[in-house]
Amino acid sequence: MTATIEAGVPGAASPAPRSLSSFSHYRHLTLELAISQFKLRYTQSALGYLWSLLKPAMMFGITYFIFVDLFQINDNTRFYGIQLLLGIVIWTFFSECTAASMQAVAGAGGLIRKAYFPRSILVLAASLTSLFTFLINLVLVIVIALALRQIVIGPQMLVAIPLLLELYLLVLGISFFLASLQVQFRDVGHLWEVLMQLLFYGSGVMFSLTYVLQRANLAVKPSVVSLRGTAVTLHFVWVVALVAANPIMQIIEDLRHALINPQAPWTILVVTGHDAAVKQLHPLNAPWVAPIPYVIVIAVLTLGALIFRARARNFAQDL
Repeated sequence: MTATIEAGVPGAASPAPRSLSSFSHYRHLTLELAISQFKLRYTQSALGYLWSLLKPAMMFGITYFIFVDLFQINDNTRFYGIQLLLGIVIWTFFSECTAASMQAVAGAGGLIRKAYFPRSILVLAASLTSLFTFLINLVLVIVIALALRQIVIGPQMLVAIPLLLELYLLVLGISFFLASLQVQFRDVGHLWEVLMQLLFYGSGVMFSLTYVLQRANLAVKPSVVSLRGTAVTLHFVWVVALVAANPIMQIIEDLRHALINPQAPWTILVVTGHDAAVKQLHPLNAPWVAPIPYVIVIAVLTLGALIFRARARNFAQDL
């Protein structure tokens, strides 16, 4: 699908044959670009590829010290440290991939004006480069968890495969959208940085969905007047539902269950109230929230691809 996202570029040296519109003709180019970008990312740096491991490790250390050691904030879940590390690794991939893919087309103006190829290849290659780093970091997290005996190996780990695919499709859809807009509107990058800060605190990197539900229950005071108490309850239920509808939150939460700790509940168990009943909490009881993250992923990928295809024919002129 992604190979034929955009139409031919007006003004190209020669129109591309219809047979070249298939991604199968460009898969080697895409892979070569991704590998080259991966190698160039750490060229002329003293530590080289180690930076791909050190960046999430340093972010984990700072976050753990500030929120756990200093402010004593954690959700009291099993293997909290390794679950936090997993969340940071996932977030680092999301952040780096969208940032790199956003510049993939805007930074290749000379190449676009000189040769014909599906412009989606540039975004795909950038996303694959970040995916290589992410998979290395993910393996490292599993190795650390095994060494610390903070992992439960079982059949639930197979669910990680569709969850990782869901994550990549979400990132790819956002990347197509951002890359197409960045060509003409360079302010998009600055706006995305601001939105990333908001998303970071609403994506469950440092806490679980169950913890959000616990805090919502603590915020409801039984001594408050009935009408006011109802308003407070509804307010925080909507907060929990909004967080649960975030596909990044859902992916992080379910990957923690699949890869690290089966005692961490599936997102669907939290939103349907089953997990709350076990922990004697006021249940969220919002089963309609469960499919929303998947609908968002499909919508983001579809809209991102359509917008990229519609704008691709003007890339050469805009650059």
